[in-house]
Amino acid sequence: MKITEINHFSHHHKLKLSYSGTPYQCDGCKELGFGSCYQCNNEKCDFHLHENCGVAKPIATHSFFKNINFKYEKKGKQGKTCKACGKDVQGFMYKSKETYLHPSCLELPSTLNGNFNGRSLRLNLKVKAPTKCLICQNKEISKGKLKGWAYISSCGKHCYHVGCVNNLNFENWKMGYFNQSQSGGVTNGLVFEENRGSSSGRKENERPLMRYALNLIVQAVLGAVVSSWIS
Repeated sequence: MKITEINHFSHHHKLKLSYSGTPYQCDGCKELGFGSCYQCNNEKCDFHLHENCGVAKPIATHSFFKNINFKYEKKGKQGKTCKACGKDVQGFMYKSKETYLHPSCLELPSTLNGNFNGRSLRLNLKVKAPTKCLICQNKEISKGKLKGWAYISSCGKHCYHVGCVNNLNFENWKMGYFNQSQSGGVTNGLVFEENRGSSSGRKENERPLMRYALNLIVQAVLGAVVSSWIS
């Protein structure tokens, strides 16, 4: 059962479990979020926490790290990056020795399922990209330093770094390109298609499925996944 109201050390008012129809920046981990979140009961406060940041577990594990426990910490570490996305850990985080994870990255679904015009699509989270990311056109986020987690389709045609999608989200959020679809999902203005050359050479009829796959991952990274997408 979900906890609908909490008192949290990071804010002086009670926080209520709510639904944000627009992307917000989490005041805990400093990453973007969408959908279910804890918001301040005082309307004058613009304060949000990811649901996972609001009720963070003190100790967590992840299937990519066998026999390792991650400890929840309230403050980020300057110059340290998240193992999953490659971005700096500026706020709430999980740490094990020299490995750092954003709470939202730790909770990413291992599998996303979708159906596009009767065609099933399955995206699996991998500890590294087996093929080039369709956004950055590289297998690694930072060459020689960080491979970065990635979602890869079962057919192998669609591969996206979590970090690249995260960066794309921030770019589009700042430029106001996010829109809420009629079904309650989020679209990102298709900046990926228009402004990046990563789709060049692709057949025109493949692009709608590419957009759909990217949108599933966008929503997963924002924490707005629908339960039926997860298996």
